[in-house]
Amino acid sequence: MAQPLPAGKLKVGTGWRYSKGGKHAAFDYPVPIGTPVFAVQDGVVLACNDGVSNKPQPGVHGADSNWVLLGIRHGGQKACVLYQHLSPKLLVAKGQQVKAGDQLAKSGSSGNATGPHLHMAAMWGHRTAAGRYDYLTHIGPTEKAPKGTAANEICIFPPDQVCTGKAPDADPWASGDVFLDKLSFGVKNSDSVKRLQYTLNHIKLVHGKTLAMNGHYDIDTKNEATKWQIQIDKCKPGTPAADGNIGPKQAAKMFGPQYNLRAHS
Repeated sequence: MAQPLPAGKLKVGTGWRYSKGGKHAAFDYPVPIGTPVFAVQDGVVLACNDGVSNKPQPGVHGADSNWVLLGIRHGGQKACVLYQHLSPKLLVAKGQQVKAGDQLAKSGSSGNATGPHLHMAAMWGHRTAAGRYDYLTHIGPTEKAPKGTAANEICIFPPDQVCTGKAPDADPWASGDVFLDKLSFGVKNSDSVKRLQYTLNHIKLVHGKTLAMNGHYDIDTKNEATKWQIQIDKCKPGTPAADGNIGPKQAAKMFGPQYNLRAHS
């Protein structure tokens, strides 16, 4: 999986609702026109629109814009991601297969926009062009931002779940300090181990098992870490590099930039 924008460009502006309370149910990333926009997962372009200038039309509901509707799979089910307000001259076409990280387009300010930004929404199912705003349907006037699926069972929020599998920013295990001396079998009640368990739970492993977030480096955690070492880090079974204990080099590969790797607790 990949991020929709380059590193350092992922600050969220508008989220679940607009400042005046209107439904938004997407992420707006304020970025300059021309910022590369990437596929967050392998998928197919279900529909797209191109050829609209980058002259914004704020407040004009239904204003034509450039967009891509990418069909993916999330949690084993069909889902899709809408990229909106793109610059003209998309890099993909309807029906095109793409890989995670492939560039789809460049960001812009086309359509109903107050300025340059990328609007990204996610919803269950593979939808048509006419259904690309279904994520907004039947969201109640006072419904709070969900941590998964909205009450209408269509909208996936926050939409970055389909990018990295990470939980909302409020999840304490999606980022923070990881002390390397805690990443070994037998450690108990460790926040670093919880962050390891969280990370392993969001990596697709053959015969992978969902770990309890207990902070104990127990046999289940060791087994999942060993699978990662063999399947992802390509270590040979039975070697010290595939013993279930995570060293500095492996931690640097496993944990993303949102984690601070530290040698000692």
